Amino acid sequence: MKALDRIRAAGIAVPPLDMCLEKRVPPGTGLGGGSGDAAALLDYLASAGYPVGRFAAEIGADVPFLLSRVSAALARGAGEKLSPLQASPAQWRVVVAIPTWRCVTADMFARLDEYFHDGWKSTSERACSEARQVFDRLVRGEFCGLLPNDFSDLLLRERGEYRALFADFYRSGAIAWGISGSGSSAFALWNKNDFRGFSTALPWVEDVLVF
Repeated sequence: MKALDRIRAAGIAVPPLDMCLEKRVPPGTGLGGGSGDAAALLDYLASAGYPVGRFAAEIGADVPFLLSRVSAALARGAGEKLSPLQASPAQWRVVVAIPTWRCVTADMFARLDEYFHDGWKSTSERACSEARQVFDRLVRGEFCGLLPNDFSDLLLRERGEYRALFADFYRSGAIAWGISGSGSSAFALWNKNDFRGFSTALPWVEDVLVF
């Protein structure tokens, strides 16, 4: 694993490990499967006394959150600056739709730089303020529609199919939807008491997960 190679390259003498990795989260779907694997490894090594906490943000921006054990947080910097947010995930039902195509994270960031070659639309401070406002509205159960994500602009331009899926989310009573991470999966949230199930006939939706 790349995470283990990086730790050993930094001079931390981790002995050979006997690991079994069962991949259940498809790569390239923006669901953090690879980061989850890395977080599990760091958690194990930390419990065994190895000083590996500093590697979390270097390995992946979402790894610090996955290690934090908080249910919701606002992440800044390279993901290492976490501000816990007060909410109960149990108040929502979440649907994740996995399409037949995949998005390689490194490629998506490179394309994002090209897409915003004239400059980013927002600042870090403005983005954090927007995220807090949206989160507060979700906690109150208010309708939000398409959630902010810089990758959404890029993917909606290249993959108009997402619009049909978002329309299905809306017709099914979702209060918010968007692209998960850098793609390719999309997700939607319902107020738990209003959820009546979700289905779509779109042929390019490979799998639908309900939480």
